[in-house]
Amino acid sequence: MFAKFNYSPSDYFYNKILNPYLTKGTDLYIKHEEEVKDCLSQYINENGIINGSDLKEHWFSISDKDIFISHSHKDINKVKAFAGWLYDTFGLEAFIDSCSWGYCDKLLKNIDNKYCYNPKSKTYDYDLRNYTTSHVHMMLSTALAEMLNKTECVIFFNTPNSISMSDELTKIKKSEATLSPWIYYELSMMTLIKSTQPRKIILEHSAYSDINIKYDVSKILKELTQINDSTLLEWRDKWNNRPIMCKEEALDVLYEIIYPKSSKQMQNR
Repeated sequence: MFAKFNYSPSDYFYNKILNPYLTKGTDLYIKHEEEVKDCLSQYINENGIINGSDLKEHWFSISDKDIFISHSHKDINKVKAFAGWLYDTFGLEAFIDSCSWGYCDKLLKNIDNKYCYNPKSKTYDYDLRNYTTSHVHMMLSTALAEMLNKTECVIFFNTPNSISMSDELTKIKKSEATLSPWIYYELSMMTLIKSTQPRKIILEHSAYSDINIKYDVSKILKELTQINDSTLLEWRDKWNNRPIMCKEEALDVLYEIIYPKSSKQMQNR
C-alpha cells in the first residue's frame, strides 16, 4: 500500500458524473463477486471445513485490482458507479470489499443453520455460533489485511452512512464514529500497514449489522489524505490530455496532483 485517501462524494458529483457508470460498475461487481465466491467456497464450505492457510494463498489468485474501496453497504450503488467510472475513465479496476463480506455472511448463515441450529427449540447455540463466526471472520480479516498490504492505493468512501457525527445537537464538539466493525478494521489496517513505493490502487465497504456499536475513527481519518470531487475531475482532465499510456500510469497522474514533490522524486529515482 502506497496511498490512502479519504473521499467524500457530493450528491451533485454522484448524480452528474458517476451515476451514468452504474451499469458498468454493476457488471464489474458481479464479475468480481463470482471470483470471490469461487475462491471462498473452496476453503469455507457448508461441510464445516475452514482452511485458513490455503485460503490466504489462493486469495492472491484473484485477478489483481488497482484500487481497494472501503465503504458502507448502504452506499453500494454509489460505489459501483464509482468503480465503473474508474474503469471506463482510467482502465483501473477496483476491489470492493463487500464482495467478500457479503458472501461470507451468506456462507456463515448456511454453516450455522447446519451446525448451530436446534430444530426442536428453534434456536441457535450461542457458543457454537460465536465459534464459527470468530474463525471465519478472523481468517477473512487476515486475507483482507494482506490484500490491503499488496494493493497500491486505498480509498475510503466516506459518507454519513459510514461515519456518523454523534454530537449533532450542539454542533460544537464533533466526534466522528463509524457503525461498521469492518470499516473500523480496514481503517485501522490502513494506519498499521507500512507505506511502500507505488505500483497499484484500492476501494471498500460496509455495515451489515443493525446493532449500532460505534467505533471512534477521528484519529485514524487524520492519517488519510483528503481528496474531493475537484481532485477527481482534475485527475480525469489531466489523464485525458495526455498521450495514451498504460493504466498504471493513471495512478501516477493522481499522485502528481496530490504529492507533487514526491512524484518528482519518484520520477528521478
